[in-house]
Amino acid sequence: MPITIESDVASLTLSVTGDYPVPVERLWRAWADPRQLERFWGPPQWPATFTRHDLVEGGRSEYHMTGPNGETSRGYWRYVGVDALQGFEVFDGFAAEDGTPNTDFPET
Repeated sequence: MPITIESDVASLTLSVTGDYPVPVERLWRAWADPRQLERFWGPPQWPATFTRHDLVEGGRSEYHMTGPNGETSRGYWRYVGVDALQGFEVFDGFAAEDGTPNTDFPET
């Protein structure tokens, strides 16, 4: 599965484009369903658990990943744009235990 990653440091953006060997509808369902998303989001050693997943513009997803020694890392996505079957744009951030943005890494 070829993946292209483009980084723009000046605007603090990262664009990821993947070419998946499945029909677009199937891929979109995998991203839209948090239980399916958990199966491929994050590295195998740090499985993800989504506690909120609203894949709509203005929506939010919250998740945590659990490391091999039980440690956790929390994050969230704020959906800036969603174009069903085409893609989505998120603001990605670290989160505190209650899901709120980590103030050590404020949104810009």
